[in-house]
Amino acid sequence: MINIMKQQLVSRVIKWLLLSVAIVFLITGFGITEYRTIESLTFGLLTKNLAFRIHEGLWIPFIILLVLHICLRLVFKKSR
Repeated sequence: MINIMKQQLVSRVIKWLLLSVAIVFLITGFGITEYRTIESLTFGLLTKNLAFRIHEGLWIPFIILLVLHICLRLVFKKSR
């Protein structure tokens, strides 16, 4: 029972992290292409240069979280 609760907690954490990284990925991508709109919406905090640097740095965490999301789901289903 405790093992299942740990699996659910890990699964939820990975889901929420993946969702948050995907949202930031989309916002920064939009900040690169439509930088005037994003700069005004963020009151100048997210500039085109900063959006590009963040966007480039999110590839590895996004891929890692996506692989964990897919693989752990298969592992957890197999263990039940």
